[in-house]
Amino acid sequence: MYLLLLVTFNVVNAHFELQAPPSRGFDDAKEPNSPCGGFDSVGKITDFPISQGRATCLFYDGDGTLTFYFAPNQNSSFIQVSDNQTYSALANVQKTIDVNLTRANATVGSQGVLQAVFAIAPGSGSGSWYQCSDIKITNDVRASSVANVSPHISAIALFVCFISALLFY
Repeated sequence: MYLLLLVTFNVVNAHFELQAPPSRGFDDAKEPNSPCGGFDSVGKITDFPISQGRATCLFYDGDGTLTFYFAPNQNSSFIQVSDNQTYSALANVQKTIDVNLTRANATVGSQGVLQAVFAIAPGSGSGSWYQCSDIKITNDVRASSVANVSPHISAIALFVCFISALLFY
């Protein structure tokens, strides 16, 4: 019973968690510590596309504005790489935001730190919560290669249906 209460207490006190790319770590008590919510060591490095990136956070509570920043390392100046996204009355809600690392002049093949900052709205408290992820910048995935195949497949399928209809009619 005590363990259940302890787990419930920790979940209720949680604020937000960077899920994709994965964060360096999460500790509710350290989350207000800039630049990375108390996790200052480099963690697992995850591939992340240069201009078509999408980052996902899970919010447990709070009203405020979420913004993503990038720096070559946590001791460098962080540069904004997403639009500001304002949220209110969040409770166990997952949000995904577009991230464009070219805003920070990032280059494919380099590594750096993606920082998520949730600036708490005045009515909800004060300050900001921080999370970081270590990333390696990759080329964007091109959806156009799939789109180029589809018309050919559709034309072949239509032709096969036409021939079948002629043969079996």
